[in-house]
Amino acid sequence: MNRKFQGATFNNKYFTTEALIAYSEKELASGLLPEWELKIYRFLLTFFDDKEYVEQLSSGTTGIPKNFKLSKSAMIQSAQNTIEILGLKPEDNALLCLPIDYIAGKMMVVRALLAGFNLIWEEPSSAPLLQNYDTIDFCAMVPMQVYNSIENREVFKSIGTLIIGGSELRSDVKELIGGLSNTIYETYGMAETCSHIALRKISGHNRDESFKILPGISIFTDERNCLRISASYLENEVVTNDVVELIDDTRFVWKGRYDNLINSGGIKINPEQLEASISKIIGMECAVIGVADKKLGQKVVLFVESVQKLDTNDLELLIKDKLPGFHVPRKIVVVKQLPRNKSFKTDRLKLKELIDRKDI
Repeated sequence: MNRKFQGATFNNKYFTTEALIAYSEKELASGLLPEWELKIYRFLLTFFDDKEYVEQLSSGTTGIPKNFKLSKSAMIQSAQNTIEILGLKPEDNALLCLPIDYIAGKMMVVRALLAGFNLIWEEPSSAPLLQNYDTIDFCAMVPMQVYNSIENREVFKSIGTLIIGGSELRSDVKELIGGLSNTIYETYGMAETCSHIALRKISGHNRDESFKILPGISIFTDERNCLRISASYLENEVVTNDVVELIDDTRFVWKGRYDNLINSGGIKINPEQLEASISKIIGMECAVIGVADKKLGQKVVLFVESVQKLDTNDLELLIKDKLPGFHVPRKIVVVKQLPRNKSFKTDRLKLKELIDRKDI
């Protein structure tokens, strides 16, 4: 790789590039570290090798994961955009609590190499150990990690700047975030775009109603109203399956995934928007999918996450009172835990498998 890095600080220890490579090789050779941490050192060696690209798997949230090549120069430019927009500095402490397998985790490492801030990492989990750190200036999380962390508001407020991505935030959590003084952004992006290409401020004053693209990004829509993305650092245009409403050339509102749309009795229902509405009504995490139905084509099935037993009839009455008739789920299933993939996104494919097993 042509780009020369001066060095980086990881877990409070400064390394020159050469020392970091040697240290990574040493840790991998010893095999004493847990696998999640060894993966970080493998990525560092891959990023510093002579190849111009990094191989990356997509999340596989809506289908079989795809393997593709990401240009290292594109990753660097994306990281530089984030550093400049968020004002990240060498003296900052940043927390890596996401799996390095996915682009979000990899880009935290690349940002640290570029900005020179101190990157501390911990084993990825659904509940980051925020209480273990005096200061966290910058962190990236997925929504489930936020849900499990925000209850301890004093600890959560210690994060200076937080970016959240991967899936939709529950409306009640957004309301809690809105009242915090942290600088918190919801992000939009994917592996193919080297992490986020747009941000939406959701905390404090002057919150954003729509996503605003980063420098060097251009956006369009296709005939499905799905977002198309061009970037100065990407070789090809990225055509997404994300249905959006363009506000202008730099701002858009995300509506949901085109491939998740449910056609029930001729009415097109966006499951992500329906999930947001229902979670606000019932105050619990949930997921909505479409299931084949002879009469309607597809019927709406709601999964509610709860460790306690719930009366589905009570839930149905509560939802019926708040939603249009065609948005009311035809079936409600209570599960102790929604299936999620390694990046903590709801796994809709496994929900469909669960439906097959339950013969819903």
